Amino acid sequence: MTTEPATSDVTIAIPTCNGREHLETCLESLVALRHPADRVEISVYDNGSTDGTAEWLAAEHPAVRVLGSATNEGFAGPCNRLVEAARSRFVCVLNNDVRVAPDAIGELVAVASATGAACVGARVLSADGAHIEFDGGTMSFLGHGAPLRNGARAPDHPPPAEPVDTLFVSGAAMLVDRDAFLAAGGFDEDYFAYYEDVDLGWRLWTRGERCVQASRACVWHREHGSEAILPAGRRLALLERNALLSVVKNYEEARAGRVLRCALALLAERERLASDPLRRRACREGLLAATRALPLAERKAERVRESRRRQDAEIAPLFVDPWRVPIGGEPYARRHVAVAELFGAADLFGPPPDPLRLFEESVCA
Repeated sequence: MTTEPATSDVTIAIPTCNGREHLETCLESLVALRHPADRVEISVYDNGSTDGTAEWLAAEHPAVRVLGSATNEGFAGPCNRLVEAARSRFVCVLNNDVRVAPDAIGELVAVASATGAACVGARVLSADGAHIEFDGGTMSFLGHGAPLRNGARAPDHPPPAEPVDTLFVSGAAMLVDRDAFLAAGGFDEDYFAYYEDVDLGWRLWTRGERCVQASRACVWHREHGSEAILPAGRRLALLERNALLSVVKNYEEARAGRVLRCALALLAERERLASDPLRRRACREGLLAATRALPLAERKAERVRESRRRQDAEIAPLFVDPWRVPIGGEPYARRHVAVAELFGAADLFGPPPDPLRLFEESVCA
């Protein structure tokens, strides 16, 4: 795919749906960027908003490039359209409910240029800046991603001087090399929302690319501000479905089958043992949705295998916390370990921990 010659250093790409109140704050923060204004393009994808977003942008921010659709297409598809339309080497994908530090964009561009990383992530802080929401990605071997240092006091963890390799970076604030992003297929649009950033990072590593966390670049996030438009339980069902799809697509073929069998068995255990009816329903809905998507996911897995440049053993250390359990409770923690051992799915990650420790960690998580 080709695009017009680059007219800026970076395109800032923001998908939104009925998020005008969030966009006001986000765009105000972008006005204060230290990066030269004539080297930044701002693009917004309006997902069928009914709150006057398009009219407000035309009146108050006429320089913003607006793309859109008549309906809500989620997060992944609109981000892909924004990256495809970008006229710069780098694209910074932002949630509409973040504020961006004045030097953040310049820092992300500098790190990408210096490291050659295909994807660079910002440190995501709570709205008041007191706590960390995301500082690098971890993932269980079942495909469930999680943020590093989530909830930790930000002053207790000063950013390292150098960027750190990470399996994935947060879609709330990520800089991508446009060509590498598109060559990898971009975000998987069948995910709709959630874990598309986990899947993208994992795929990039399989292709021989690199993802790094640049924690000196900071954004402040109004947590869950942009996901209130989803029906109750929809988020949990998407997390369960998309984790299964990532397992199918991104492991080497011999391991994918074992891990998928284990993942399906453990999803059934989560439905059985979850104390929250919403979680139980989400497990059922996630399983049914994943089953419908499996044939297409298998075809995508073929493409991942064809482009693979790194093996699972090289990527596994980036999982950081492969034994993390998706729900709390000692009964589930014990089943988590027992089922993994039964299916031989965990041989890549070393001996499983004591289930009691997993239970204790899930209580603290």
